[in-house]
Amino acid sequence: MIQTYPRTTTTERLLLRPFRESEVEVILALHGDPETNRFNPNGPMRTLHDARERLALWLGDWSQQGVGYWAVERLEAPGVVVGVGGLRHKELQGQTVLNLAYRFAPEAWGSGFATEVSRVALEQAREHIPDIPVVAIINQLNAPSIRVAERLGMRLDRDIDYDGMPSRVYMSR
Repeated sequence: MIQTYPRTTTTERLLLRPFRESEVEVILALHGDPETNRFNPNGPMRTLHDARERLALWLGDWSQQGVGYWAVERLEAPGVVVGVGGLRHKELQGQTVLNLAYRFAPEAWGSGFATEVSRVALEQAREHIPDIPVVAIINQLNAPSIRVAERLGMRLDRDIDYDGMPSRVYMSR
């Protein structure tokens, strides 16, 4: 049986929903910006083909696993995706985990959106998928993301080499 959490939800300021097939260019914009990928060991996404593959992966997560990354819209600006965040199943050092991730357009930085989305994702995981640990894998130099994980009450579990980059694994309590 697929363990699932709500596909669509809202917070005080945000709409969280799965990406749509039509949002390939949105994914490329978010993941192709060098600024939003400063700490990504793979660098920025380069092509629409790559964005289509990522979209297919994320939509597959929702249909096959019942969880996935949300497109994030501000409630006051419907239809405008400002970021991506949520959980997806991942294999990390031989263990199945739920990977907490978030990426926002630079104009949304400093708004608290990463914390807001992540808090909802953690709550949903605790309620609907409590048997799978939640982790955030963060480049050691990415101080803003480390602050988000710490603000959420996640604890530093270990340091690892992740795709050639020294990274920290934070775990949800």
